[in-house]
Amino acid sequence: MANAVLKSQKNISNKENITLGSDIGVIKKIKNTHTEELIISICGFIGTDINSFIRNLQNVLVDDFKYETKVIKMSEFIVQKSSMINSDITKITQIDRYNQLIECGNDLRERFGKSVLAELAINQIITDRIPNKESSFYQSKRVCYIINSIKNQEELDLFNLVYQGIHFSFGIFSSINDREKYLKNNKSMTLSEIYQIIDRDSGEEFKHGQTVRDTFTESDFFINVSDTEKSLKVKIERYLSLIFNSNIITPTSEETAMYQASSAANNSACLSRQVGAALTDSDNNIISLGWNDVPKYGGNLYSNESKSDFRCMNFNNQTKCWNDQEKNLISKELTKILLDEKLINQENEEQVFNKIRNSKIKSLVEFSRSIHAEMHALIIGSQIAGDKVKGGKIYITTYPCHNCARHLIVAGIEEIYYIEPYRKSLTMKLHYDAMTENNENNKVKILMYEGVSPRKYMDLFKMIQNSRKNSSGEMIDYIKNNIQPKKTLSLQAIPTLESLVTKDLISKKLLNETEE
Repeated sequence: MANAVLKSQKNISNKENITLGSDIGVIKKIKNTHTEELIISICGFIGTDINSFIRNLQNVLVDDFKYETKVIKMSEFIVQKSSMINSDITKITQIDRYNQLIECGNDLRERFGKSVLAELAINQIITDRIPNKESSFYQSKRVCYIINSIKNQEELDLFNLVYQGIHFSFGIFSSINDREKYLKNNKSMTLSEIYQIIDRDSGEEFKHGQTVRDTFTESDFFINVSDTEKSLKVKIERYLSLIFNSNIITPTSEETAMYQASSAANNSACLSRQVGAALTDSDNNIISLGWNDVPKYGGNLYSNESKSDFRCMNFNNQTKCWNDQEKNLISKELTKILLDEKLINQENEEQVFNKIRNSKIKSLVEFSRSIHAEMHALIIGSQIAGDKVKGGKIYITTYPCHNCARHLIVAGIEEIYYIEPYRKSLTMKLHYDAMTENNENNKVKILMYEGVSPRKYMDLFKMIQNSRKNSSGEMIDYIKNNIQPKKTLSLQAIPTLESLVTKDLISKKLLNETEE
């Protein structure tokens, strides 16, 4: 089979024309080589009802857009290849199976590369596309491959590199309460087992482990699947309308606010991370934007327009993170105390320092010179809008730290939306009386953002020229069952990139070159 794949890829990549007349312009010729294929990958936290999402996605693609759908389960590759790492997936209890799949997946990534499961999925797509005996060349298919599900950044990166504009990633989520209920009712797991597997699934502390938490944040769409089936279907229809440009869809106020927050983050010169925030009133009118950077005399932050720029990258010729510097000094001081008191010796001094530095001291945020994005937005917003801040909302690219959380509470903010989790935050531990990650009343709600990712905002909402009305000024009514996606790729280009994956799998002996 591998030989057949490579032969077909060679045919398509060397063919200059695919049954096209010479009287057609070159732009038209190239466009005619494009395929209607779509690749949709899913990243979801364990306990999220991924199957319900896939079922509704398939229904809309089949019923509305007349697409064939094919689900590719990454866990099946783990089971198929487990023998190559002397492992075996045996279902004893559900918690054992989950742990076995995670461990085996980690071992496969460690041995064959962090993107190995994505490579195997791509090979399955290649195999499915092999031409029939009557044709030597690939034909465009109205088909969507649904990848269930990706677990780390390298898998997502590979799909983006190979399939570019025809690949879309969906980050699906539900509340922690709903995830617990799902695992308890559908997987017969105890509460302690649920907490254990949820924690392990979201992010592991080694390079070849799962990083669902970090991968999720890179999605193109974020969708809460806790709603009713009807509501979930409406959300999917909206997102697919953006992918196909089949209807005029404009951004929600939440999508605009998060896009503004993400754009604001680009102003930050912080050495650690860029964070942005958008503060709105209770009607979602944007009051102010904020980002993390060093405050200057007279108010606001240093910027490129400042007469003198004393941000960390320029401060007294000491280009360093002052928060990290202080944590290093604290760790050295504690190590010295232990050494002076003869509780440790010089032989293990360095080891003790590293242990201290990587303890909870690592999570301290108190010594940064930068003001945080949400505090910047809150202060500027209070100066501009006064009491309109009370009862308002804030959209932040990253979950708020515990220092900012208390200020958001005292300012009267009602709702906080975020994309990226922040492991260092003690917000809920310190302020559970005033804040909630669910929909409890009389508490500040901290909720995961739902909508189009800021990274896709311009691509999906920007109008294609002449796509909304015809020459008579009438709005174009697109027929969904034959409309192409807004972006397509050439079948002359895709197999060239896919062939690199095929060859890599052969070199790793994950594919047999002579296999038929």
